[in-house]
Amino acid sequence: MGLLDDYSQNSDDSGGASDPGDIRRQKMELESQIVISESNLKKILREREILEIEQRRLKKSEERIRVERDALDRKLKKIQENQRYSEEEIRGLKKKMKIIQ
Repeated sequence: MGLLDDYSQNSDDSGGASDPGDIRRQKMELESQIVISESNLKKILREREILEIEQRRLKKSEERIRVERDALDRKLKKIQENQRYSEEEIRGLKKKMKIIQ
């Protein structure tokens, strides 16, 4: 709890007597810390947004690749069926040739 500890420690040091200059200095330090924290938050939010955009892009690529792979699988299956039919046809023709001889 860095900021709260610093604030508690500074207010304990004053011993209850509040010097207006000291209060103003503490207030300025806290405002400075708020500005820094807000800046850090904005940076984190920008990084998060960039990562989310990249994630969406990769999901779209993944979907596109899946669709392409499915199409390729269908083509391959069709080619394999054609191969099997051709091999069967060749065997049948070879049998007919043996019968003729």
